[in-house]
Amino acid sequence: MKKRIILLLLIVSFWGPRLFAQGNKKVHEFTTDFASANVKLRGKLQLFGEYKTDLSPLMFDEYIKLLRQNETESNKGLSEMILKADKHRFMATKNTFLIAIYSKELNILVFDDANTAMLDSVVILKKNFIPDFKKFIQETGF
Repeated sequence: MKKRIILLLLIVSFWGPRLFAQGNKKVHEFTTDFASANVKLRGKLQLFGEYKTDLSPLMFDEYIKLLRQNETESNKGLSEMILKADKHRFMATKNTFLIAIYSKELNILVFDDANTAMLDSVVILKKNFIPDFKKFIQETGF
């Protein structure tokens, strides 16, 4: 657990300033809403409903449906942004779910473990750079 916290702090200290330095409000709003919505949804699923004891049956389509049902004013349109992403990968385990997204529109790669309140990895890409999504997935430990 300590290693995870230290890793998270390192990621935030390294990527956080880069995210804000870009001045891209849309990226900032998306990443903040994405992390917040995922941790809230995970908590809600484990407290109520059919996923109380095990999140592993959760599939991407159900995740999107639940995200829409739990949409608030602050994260309005988040599920649509996720669906519009050029690539995504979703995996659920017993206690959490993980999602990685590549968005050409936002020019970012994002990885989130719903077990944490902040994004686990955000990579703002260089202009006209098409990433190797498989390599990113491997590097984030997905």
